[in-house]
Amino acid sequence: MKKFALLTILALLGFGSMSAQKGNRRPQMSVEKRVERLKKELNLTDDQVKQVTTLYTDFQKKMQSAEKGSREQMRAERDKLNKQVEAVLTDEQKKSFKKMQTQRQQGQRGQWQGQRRDRNKE
Repeated sequence: MKKFALLTILALLGFGSMSAQKGNRRPQMSVEKRVERLKKELNLTDDQVKQVTTLYTDFQKKMQSAEKGSREQMRAERDKLNKQVEAVLTDEQKKSFKKMQTQRQQGQRGQWQGQRRDRNKE
């Protein structure tokens, strides 16, 4: 009975640590949701929606098929995607798109800084 209880506790601890490691990653937004958000925020035309959907779909396939690359490679691919998306947009839409990117980056930095502060308190 004691062995069973010990094994159960060890199993629960193992599963808990595995799920905690996965918790640091945010789930990725689907292509459809991402394009829908851009459509709403930037007032994309139907033609722009088709083009942007194709760009994001190709990007997602490339990221899924690629082996784990370096952060620099992934950042370069994301920058390339953003430039391709900007090429589809009007000047006014480009301004709004860049503003969205800046807000997202600031939100991520704030999230990571908050985690670092929490760790320093411990």
